[in-house]
Amino acid sequence: MTVYDNTVPAIDCVDFVRLVDDLVDSDPQQWGAIVAKHLDECPPCLVYLQQMLDLKVLLNHVFDGDKLSEDDIAGVVNAITTLRNGHES
Repeated sequence: MTVYDNTVPAIDCVDFVRLVDDLVDSDPQQWGAIVAKHLDECPPCLVYLQQMLDLKVLLNHVFDGDKLSEDDIAGVVNAITTLRNGHES
């Protein structure tokens, strides 16, 4: 566990979930201290992020050689997020 000083602001889980679409498409080395702090302090969000990363990998291998577009992947991730939040689209 990493100890963060008071200069690293905290984010809540709602804000973190809103960032997941961007995080899935970015380099973990670029996430920064705020995201690292939240992931270190919030195991459920770490699991959620890993599930979304795994889902992206799986969706990229759904069809033999065919790749889903980034829009297709984002649509699936958004649908799952909406369902998890209890709303139907």
